[in-house]
Amino acid sequence: MTTSPTITLVRAGWNDPRVVALRAAMDAEVAPRYADVPRGEGPPPVDVADVVATVLALAGDEPVGTAALKRTGTYAEVKRVFVAPAGRNRRLGARLLAAVEHVAREAGYAEVHLQTGYLQPDAHRLYEREGWRPVAPFGPYEKDTVISRCYAKSLTPLLVAAALPAVTDADAAVASLRALDDAGVDLALLDDDYLAGAIDAPTVAAIAASRTARIGLVLRVRVTHTEPFHVAKVVQTLDWTSGGRAGWLVGISLSDAEAAAFGRRSAQEPQEAWAEASDVVEVSRRLWDSWEDDAEIRDVATGRFVDKDKIHYVDFEGERFSVKGPSIVPRSPQGQVPVVVEVSGADPGDPALAVAVRDADLVRVHAGAGPAGAGLADAVGRVRAALEAAGRPDVPVLADLDVTALAAAEPPAPHAANPGERLAGVLAGWRTETGADGVVLTGAVADVEAAARVAAEVQPEPAGPTEPEAAPAAVGHTLRERLGLSRPASRYAAQPEQETAR
Repeated sequence: MTTSPTITLVRAGWNDPRVVALRAAMDAEVAPRYADVPRGEGPPPVDVADVVATVLALAGDEPVGTAALKRTGTYAEVKRVFVAPAGRNRRLGARLLAAVEHVAREAGYAEVHLQTGYLQPDAHRLYEREGWRPVAPFGPYEKDTVISRCYAKSLTPLLVAAALPAVTDADAAVASLRALDDAGVDLALLDDDYLAGAIDAPTVAAIAASRTARIGLVLRVRVTHTEPFHVAKVVQTLDWTSGGRAGWLVGISLSDAEAAAFGRRSAQEPQEAWAEASDVVEVSRRLWDSWEDDAEIRDVATGRFVDKDKIHYVDFEGERFSVKGPSIVPRSPQGQVPVVVEVSGADPGDPALAVAVRDADLVRVHAGAGPAGAGLADAVGRVRAALEAAGRPDVPVLADLDVTALAAAEPPAPHAANPGERLAGVLAGWRTETGADGVVLTGAVADVEAAARVAAEVQPEPAGPTEPEAAPAAVGHTLRERLGLSRPASRYAAQPEQETAR
């Protein structure tokens, strides 16, 4: 009985004669399919300097397959996936794809893209079976909606948030949050509305805390008419009741009607309101640190509940208010609750940007008109540039995607006509297309819930056998952990003394 030679994968050069011969065989096999198809100007030839890696499959000494990874602008593009007849029916195409995806991960790419032709159904089946999603033509192929069929695949999990409007029905809100929790959404942004008869966001979050298990609960609290001490206390309390899943979406009020309802002050201009918001964030962070982690001692023998030396005044003195402290809530599970600041994607001069750069743990970029917003990538780029200049390049940036508008939009290409499939493709290429670290699903609540299920489907599988050293990352229980943030020590706690060098 004759056994087939073992197939091994090795690195080779783009111009290695064996690789060149395989690409020539691919052209000879595929070109006749398009002989009668009118072709416009194709993409530019491959520049060897852009090739990140080329993989060659060998059956013994015989070359039987190849694939490559190259830089195409901001895209990591998989090129020239081909298996010769001698290597077929051995899942070699899947192995080549996995090997190139591994290279892309090592190079720091979160997503990969590729292009094939519409008369290559065998290739379509391979890519879709291996978790690739159809996307609109990208980069050099974006004007070709006739021949090109493009795909994308996420290599690392996409941070997914869902924005929920202010609600008047707490049961319905909790049901939505449970559905989002079950779908694996990382965090929900809960809106608030003073004048619409809505249930306030802290109350909705408090109800949901015991009825959800995983999802981060980020409540909007507007600071313009609310005392800073109470803002900090409400957020910190939710962190306790949710077991470390709380977040604070910083809000301001510019409305004359809201100012009149409170009766304490007149409406503010945006610049002033955001300057005050930054002070509220600062004093809140101090209050969250005002109890050291071990301030509660609960010593029954002596009747001492706390160690008074580990509870601290914050002594904040600002232009607009002063707070003595300390908090009346012990330091909560996350220590510092993640702070989210929203920035307008349509307004380069948005005063919220300065607050986001200084204070945010997570930045949300609002979309303009349309499913993904006008100039969204430019807006994300502005935020990233500002964070970089401030020495905070690792702050995650999320961008809005209106899933209701996306479902109603014209399909970008014939192969992505189904709204769910179209959404899957958009999410698969979201980071590369927008420059964001994650997505905020917006739109009608039912559409957001449906989109959340699609988002769960496009999350990548754990690394395969080509990466034996890579273990799936643990999913953090607290919101800080999910955002990749460590838990900081209280600023008021005595720091361990450094060992004196000898």
